Amino acid sequence: MDVFSTPAHFQPLNSLLNGDSSKPKLRNVRSSIPSSLPGPLLHAAPSKSRLSSSSPVSVASPLEPAIDVAAGEEKFDWYSQWYPVMPVCDLDKREPHAKQVLGMDVVVWWDRNENAWKVFDDMCPHRLAPLSEGRIDPSGRLQCAYHGWCFDGNGNCKLIPQSPLDGPSRDREGGIPLDFTLKKLGIEGFDAELEFGYCKYQAPCILSIHADVDSPSKGRRRMTLTFMCVPVSPGNSRLIWAFPRNFDIWIDKVVPRWMIHVANNLVLDSDLYLLHIEERKIKEIGSKNWQRACFLPCKSDALVVGYRRWFNKYADGEVDWRGRFSGDLPPTPPREQLMDRSCSRAYKSLNAMATVLEVVAIGLIGVVAAATKQGAVSAAGRTRLAILGSVCYAVSRWLAHFVQKYFRYHGYNHSVPDKAMVFVQMFRLGVAP
Repeated sequence: MDVFSTPAHFQPLNSLLNGDSSKPKLRNVRSSIPSSLPGPLLHAAPSKSRLSSSSPVSVASPLEPAIDVAAGEEKFDWYSQWYPVMPVCDLDKREPHAKQVLGMDVVVWWDRNENAWKVFDDMCPHRLAPLSEGRIDPSGRLQCAYHGWCFDGNGNCKLIPQSPLDGPSRDREGGIPLDFTLKKLGIEGFDAELEFGYCKYQAPCILSIHADVDSPSKGRRRMTLTFMCVPVSPGNSRLIWAFPRNFDIWIDKVVPRWMIHVANNLVLDSDLYLLHIEERKIKEIGSKNWQRACFLPCKSDALVVGYRRWFNKYADGEVDWRGRFSGDLPPTPPREQLMDRSCSRAYKSLNAMATVLEVVAIGLIGVVAAATKQGAVSAAGRTRLAILGSVCYAVSRWLAHFVQKYFRYHGYNHSVPDKAMVFVQMFRLGVAP
């Protein structure tokens, strides 16, 4: 079977394909409702099974009148009702919102093309990333933050940046179609050919991407990007990466490691929450059923298909923990804990520097106050000390913010345009397993 063919039965959480079999269609769980209602409503799909009572049910209470319940009457169906989701006055039309009703994750967003609120399943049919982490694109469509797929108000997929039919110029961050081709798959892993080189997956945890680039001025440049993802426990892994190359090696000797980590984190962990949610959704449907939920129509998904095939065929769809763990995923931690990525030595040093600057600032302000009272320092001298103290305090506050954002927690609001995130989107190749 062609690894890039559309699954014969693609129906993730009741999402349906439209007439164009090359693109998916999301299930819009919001139908027509009276315009007088104060907010978007969700109509849960009717359950497929109906529960019935085989004997009359009597209510005996001295405080309530007796109610006759007819034998065999159907039980109330919670999934055939309308539910208010959120008052519109609390919703921002500029970004999608994650909500939950009856345990179902939904995304609420404003479709300016139809001038109406829409409620969809909060799951992109491509790789199951939450659409609520995405954005409203310039054309007013709901765009997934993971790989840029766009959906209109009727749930139709209108843009796949990785598809040659849509082309790269229509993607906000410059995503382009990539041609990956699987060549060999066995118990030791698999090989793949890329447009710019080749890729090798060495089971169970090493992925290497090799590229050769000809430069007229600097000759042939060779580089390898290697990821080593070590399983630690269910839901937890340790990522080690390396970037050997034959050019610009001086950067590693001059630039501190923590600065390189700060730049790389924009790529490596901006997807962390999306992958965290994807892992749980695949766990719910079963690792061996992933192809029924994920829609992978492009060649850029070849490495994902290759890994999933290897995982199911040679590892039976699970990691062998040898009885140390049950295999169940731990509860989702707070996002601040999930995104905690401190580089210990740099974190301690920069924190200490921020504290020293704050102490110096307070000391200088104290000196200025004492000198003003005693007249021991000229007015010009006091002004210079006050300015220096203010600068030290401002730098200490900026440094504390920098440490918190880049060493502790960065929430990644994908709905707001960010120049730094342009680099992130351009780097996303769709190769994360």
